[in-house]
Amino acid sequence: MAAFTFVHCADLHLDAPFEGLAGVAPPGVREALRQATFRAFDQVVSLAVAEQAAFLVIAGDVYDSAHHSLYAQIRFREAVKRAAAGGVEVFVAHGNHDPLSAWEARLRLPEGVHRFGGEAVECRVVGRGGAELARVCGISFPVREVRENLAARFPRREPGPFTVGVLHANVGGNPAHDNYAPCSLADLEACGVDYVALGHVHAPQVLRQEGPCVVYAGTTQGRNLRETGPRGCFVVQVEEGGRLRPRFVPTDVVRWSLEDLDIGGLASLDDLLEALQARREELRRQAEGRGVIWRLNLTGRGELHDRLSRLDPERELAEPLREGEGERPDFVWLESVALDTRPVLDLERRRQLPDFLGEVLRVGGSLRSPEFPRELLEVLRRRGEFRHLASLVHDWTPPDWQAVLAAAEYQAVDLLLREEEG
Repeated sequence: MAAFTFVHCADLHLDAPFEGLAGVAPPGVREALRQATFRAFDQVVSLAVAEQAAFLVIAGDVYDSAHHSLYAQIRFREAVKRAAAGGVEVFVAHGNHDPLSAWEARLRLPEGVHRFGGEAVECRVVGRGGAELARVCGISFPVREVRENLAARFPRREPGPFTVGVLHANVGGNPAHDNYAPCSLADLEACGVDYVALGHVHAPQVLRQEGPCVVYAGTTQGRNLRETGPRGCFVVQVEEGGRLRPRFVPTDVVRWSLEDLDIGGLASLDDLLEALQARREELRRQAEGRGVIWRLNLTGRGELHDRLSRLDPERELAEPLREGEGERPDFVWLESVALDTRPVLDLERRRQLPDFLGEVLRVGGSLRSPEFPRELLEVLRRRGEFRHLASLVHDWTPPDWQAVLAAAEYQAVDLLLREEEG
């Protein structure tokens, strides 16, 4: 078989409203957010053309809702027209946000753009030089709520060209997403395709490397603080022998960051402001020219707690860090600052008090012995969850175990004193 490249994306959610911004962001930030989903898909198309991809697959949820705007349809048509003009065929499977029953296309899509129906799995041939290069097989959601295992509709494939299956589905019952078109990895293996291009789960992830390769592309653009980190698509290189090389490429134009900052090592407000400014610049560097929406939570115990408890975090921390950001294309917009700090605690003094917390700390102190790792392991091995921990703790040294004990002590202190300290 000839070598070729294709691009897999999903969950464009074009024209989706952005969530989680407290207050009113400046015009530059608002406009960047308004255009973010469109620009992210434009970048997918530019990438497909630049990579000379044979085709582009979109695994569901082109639009954010069934009532997609005409503006969103125009932007989508212009993007796929550019793909087709660049020699890239486009294959679209509809998902729960844009099911066929709600498809209100007022505009004709260009040649080279194919939409899968919802009755049966359809297979389309991609050719090159008069020869069959690959097949792309998929099925769309006919209605919003599909509870059937659509993977079971894929026919067993006879030996033939490289085949991509396109499906919007919840594989393995991911609890963070609606259980639409539920299926298992075994179901996808039975489809007999070489690569399964999935949509619906918004985090990019490779569920299986081969036999078949199973990939969630994730959303092309994060839309809220539950969708932090890079978002994009996969460029898949298919070698002559059929070996696959999927490569994640970020396409997001605004990135979301949700962070905790421990005040424990900070002695003054100057130290805190310097730490926040340094973190802002680090976020800007990591974003590589993108905008960033940043939510910050100040945590931990430290000398700054009393000072912070008397501050207005919005006016006295967030606003100074926002100055000038609205005019930058690579803005880092501090959406909000939350205070969850605690005062400094004399742990040894508290250990001596004749109350429940003192007793907890005394028990913790009694565990500081060479036998502690062995005794804790004996307890852990009796729990079902230990199978997930065994490989992580296998090489731990005594200092590692003592660090766990110290962290547990401080967590117990924070939980038991939370009400007492108000």
